[in-house]
Amino acid sequence: MSHVATIEIQIDSLDALKAACKELGVEFIEGKTTYKWFGGVLGDYPLPKGMTKDTLGKCAHVIRVPGVSYEVGVVRLPDGKYTLAYDFWGMEGSAEHDGHKLKEKFGDQLGILVQRYAVCRATREAQLKGCRVMRRVQPNGSIRLEISGGYIR
Repeated sequence: MSHVATIEIQIDSLDALKAACKELGVEFIEGKTTYKWFGGVLGDYPLPKGMTKDTLGKCAHVIRVPGVSYEVGVVRLPDGKYTLAYDFWGMEGSAEHDGHKLKEKFGDQLGILVQRYAVCRATREAQLKGCRVMRRVQPNGSIRLEISGGYIR
């Protein structure tokens, strides 16, 4: 059974995505063109928007979590930006179908990875403008950026 989803995000900075992966202790594999997933479509779940049976599992880069067989694909969009695709199906205790392990690491809809990407992206942009950035983790797990100095164009 496969349940591949894409995330509602457009990634325009691979450097920020790589930094987010490093902070989260996962591996960004540049140029790996397939990501591991169940590998077949059974028709029990709709295909992600813009994907076909033939494009599932294909990507431009891969994010690998140590000890997890399924991977996250970094898929190039027609406009040159990227999105994330992954198979989230799996049951706890199942080594073969461990989409649930991706959820354990990254949260629902890869929310933790998406959040960290946004933080790294905003931090890099602010620093390019000469700003100082202070990161504060809130009690609920959200991250607050305090940006000061610099210039705005």
